[in-house]
Amino acid sequence: VSIAEKFGAHVQHHQNDTEIISFTPWPKYSRTTYINVDVSNKEGILHARDLGLVPSEKANIIITPLPEFALGTLFDESHKGRFLMLVRHPIERLVSLFYYLQVATWEKTYRPSWKNATLLQWSKSHSKIWKNFLVKKIIGKDDFTEDEFLEMMDTVRKYFVVGLMDEMEESVKRFNAVMKLNVNNNTAFEECMVEFFGNTDGSSEKKNSNEHPKVLEGSPEWDVLAELNSYDMRLYELILELFDTQKDIIYSYRSV
Repeated sequence: VSIAEKFGAHVQHHQNDTEIISFTPWPKYSRTTYINVDVSNKEGILHARDLGLVPSEKANIIITPLPEFALGTLFDESHKGRFLMLVRHPIERLVSLFYYLQVATWEKTYRPSWKNATLLQWSKSHSKIWKNFLVKKIIGKDDFTEDEFLEMMDTVRKYFVVGLMDEMEESVKRFNAVMKLNVNNNTAFEECMVEFFGNTDGSSEKKNSNEHPKVLEGSPEWDVLAELNSYDMRLYELILELFDTQKDIIYSYRSV
């Protein structure tokens, strides 16, 4: 697998390269190759376009937090792509964030002061910073209009293959099918799945997971977060719809 993401431009000081290069930083430990571009910001995406990242066909996967900008900048009618997006329910993500950052001393965003607040108090104050997080990421800016939101929804319908955190195993299978990866009887793949997501029987823990109380739909906490994140909730409804309708289309790739 050859990946274009932030790491590739910085690991061996490739920021000022004038042509697309693929390299394997640690051949003894991994066969993964990286491309010498940083597509984590608009400047880097523009630089990748100027170097001809997509036409070079050297990257199998491009990882970026700015999908809509990347779509309009890197791809064209002659060089098309497909987005893979793994999504968690917006409210579950925020509740997890509230509890996780109370204890995650290793994170830059560690917030020990949140231990002194209830989830409802936090929902009414601090959570506003993260409201409609997913929609903002896809659109690429914090302030957007209803028309821009609807345009983004249309982009997701046309170009995104979606997965759900609640359906992790099925989602990974679909992503593999889209990328035409054969992982049947692949020990390394199975070990990776267990390491990051745990055994399907629940006998091992997920990597970087944090157990916390659940929030019930219809509770005051849920209602506050749902109102603040109304755009993310609307997008999630579309993602649920796409997850249901994409299954047969995706698995048909295996017969192509």
